[in-house]
Amino acid sequence: MSFNYSSITDVGISPDDPLFWRLPTPGDCKTIRIIGIFLCLAAYTGFILNSSLLASFIRYKALRTPPNIFIMFMSGIGIFACCANLPLSGTSSIFCYWLYNRAGCQIEGFAAFLYGCSSCYLLCTVSLSRCYIVVRPFNAKDVTVMKCVVIAVAAILIAVVITILPFVGWNEYTLEVSIFLSSNFSAELFALEHVVTRTSCCTNLYDRRSSYISYNLFIFVVVYCLPLAILVTTNSIIYVGLKRMREKLAHGAKTELSQKRIEMERRILKSIIITVFGFVFSWTPYAVTFFISAFSGNNYNPPLMATFICACFAKTSVMWIPFLYMSTSTQFRLSLVDTATFDKLSATTTAAGEVSKAASAARQLEKKAVSPDNASADKDIATIGK
Repeated sequence: MSFNYSSITDVGISPDDPLFWRLPTPGDCKTIRIIGIFLCLAAYTGFILNSSLLASFIRYKALRTPPNIFIMFMSGIGIFACCANLPLSGTSSIFCYWLYNRAGCQIEGFAAFLYGCSSCYLLCTVSLSRCYIVVRPFNAKDVTVMKCVVIAVAAILIAVVITILPFVGWNEYTLEVSIFLSSNFSAELFALEHVVTRTSCCTNLYDRRSSYISYNLFIFVVVYCLPLAILVTTNSIIYVGLKRMREKLAHGAKTELSQKRIEMERRILKSIIITVFGFVFSWTPYAVTFFISAFSGNNYNPPLMATFICACFAKTSVMWIPFLYMSTSTQFRLSLVDTATFDKLSATTTAAGEVSKAASAARQLEKKAVSPDNASADKDIATIGK
């Protein structure tokens, strides 16, 4: 007997009924409210960090290198998530029920999946570009800023196509649900006990129709497993390539240029690996609970709060990724230091110029005071006084 789990809703209310979207969460409201406050703070912090990072890339040309182009686009996607994803889930969690009806749920689910998918693909493009440069160092000039812009736009468009599919009938965006089988059930009718967080949205994980299961499997493979394999493979190749370059330098002629090149690539690799680790660390718990919820069947589902917390933790990667990049990128810190030094020197030069102008004006006044015309005038005044 097959079930359409999308038709199973709280107290028999259909999702087409506006009241369905206004029901309070049956979970622990205090815990969910704390998580909601954290999500709102994460949205604010992520918006500040991503905006600062994006503004730095736009303002300082030295930062607009080919690998940084992908980070710049990630900052833009992060700003989008901070505006369209976290605030909706965060404020709904604070009030312990979904505030934005079905349309808001679809927007929140779409924004969350678009951010996750785009970030995965953009991190892959960063690693692939650095891998190409390390493997073919003499073709490094082929990796230009314009080509990186085109690739980044293509990666985001692919993510948009993937995340827009639920709107055309392949799965759907709905409230996150945890469904548990009751201990008492008959062969003809399952008695279901289901719990809905009602404060966050994602794809439908519990409908067992083939179209729903196939999309969830597609998302898990294409958005998580495949990018993870690319990230591990490319960064391993980069590490091995840099190790071989160091060995060649140890046995051959050591030039200052080649040593600087290796140090530069090593610093870039460190920054990329830490950023990738932060992203994987944020999204892996949610990917695991997503897989269990979608494919474990009806005999077991992850605990409600575990799924909800993992999803919220994944969404907070909007602030971890820019923070890790800014704290590990030597080029970013040096550019800011050089700019600050330049600004200080400019201010000092301006102040010195104003002081010199004032001193010059004072000297001119002194010259006028001791000029022959002034001296004769003083003599005339003295004569009149006598």
